Amino acid sequence: MSVLRAIDARWLAKAPAERLATVRFLSGAFAVCYFTIRAPVMADFRRAPGVFSPVGIASVLSAPLPSWLPFAIYLAMLAAGAAFTLGARFRFSGPAFALLALWVTSYRNSWGMLFHNDNLLILHLIVLAACDAAATLSVDARGRAPVAAAERFGWPLRLISLLTALAYVVAAVAKLKVTGLSWADGEVLRNYIAYDALRKLQIGSIASPLAPYLVQVEWPFAALSVMTLVLELVGPVVLWQPRLALIWAVGLWAFHLGVLLSMAIAFPYPLSGVAFASLFPCERLWQLGHLGALRRRLFGAAAA
Repeated sequence: MSVLRAIDARWLAKAPAERLATVRFLSGAFAVCYFTIRAPVMADFRRAPGVFSPVGIASVLSAPLPSWLPFAIYLAMLAAGAAFTLGARFRFSGPAFALLALWVTSYRNSWGMLFHNDNLLILHLIVLAACDAAATLSVDARGRAPVAAAERFGWPLRLISLLTALAYVVAAVAKLKVTGLSWADGEVLRNYIAYDALRKLQIGSIASPLAPYLVQVEWPFAALSVMTLVLELVGPVVLWQPRLALIWAVGLWAFHLGVLLSMAIAFPYPLSGVAFASLFPCERLWQLGHLGALRRRLFGAAAA
């Protein structure tokens, strides 16, 4: 029982309202920018492959939507995303943005390739939409008195962190399920980098210019493979210790950078660092440079 009480106390520990609000702002801003950049594949399906196989919540469809409707939903998602980021009418814009983003990504994934790198972002948006993430640093809270730290600001941050850790555990389990412990000898990773580069060169896609040189060196791949598995599996344990969580997050960021350099595959959300913001006192970002002035301009003096 003492262990359960300790877990409960840690899970429900108080956190600053500004921290949760900053995670909302960062996640919302990233999502709006990300979806805007990906507009050609998120909003227009007139040139999409003819195979429509609905997944996720889009499974309710038996046929593609009229071409104008996905574009209209996409625009509505961006509008809700802007309100989400600024904390404007968050009671409505929060759930609206999370649900619309879930729909847009599900519909996009129904046209061929599944973009698993969107899943973590969507999960984070859903958690933020379901809690009091606009109690401060928001248009809704403009002019209100500062909000004290409370339990209701702590558990969403820890849930977001736990979802991040579990996402990497799933990735590790998938590796082991496909390759078994042979993943650890490094040859699987080395061969996959070589295969990925060769396939992309054959189909005229963007391939990493470093891959042909990297695969000629054998010795680093065993260490990199083991390190990857360790980082992906230990997240649910180390995220409760701030110093270990920092090492874990930096290690995973470096892992994603390595994937980008070796295979030209980008995971924008983790690479931006926003995916790990819930682990740290990210509210201190508002003390940097012009961000304090931006905060006052957007959310008023009370939030400062």
